[in-house]
Amino acid sequence: MSADLPPAPSRCRHLQTKGMYINYNLAPGDSIVGDGYVWCGMTQGMFGPDSGLCTADECLRTDRKCYVPD
Repeated sequence: MSADLPPAPSRCRHLQTKGMYINYNLAPGDSIVGDGYVWCGMTQGMFGPDSGLCTADECLRTDRKCYVPD
């Protein structure tokens, strides 16, 4: 018997990556590229408006005051 797990939270809507721009509208078979660096779209920096570090993992935290689901 398997238990239903709650859905994983989505990353904050304000999380930005270079891959969002260079991977847009890829042709079938093209590889997704990215360097892994992220920033906050609200502050345009590496820290969110709550002064917390902006990372792919930290911006999953729904307890951050600046978190907005995607």
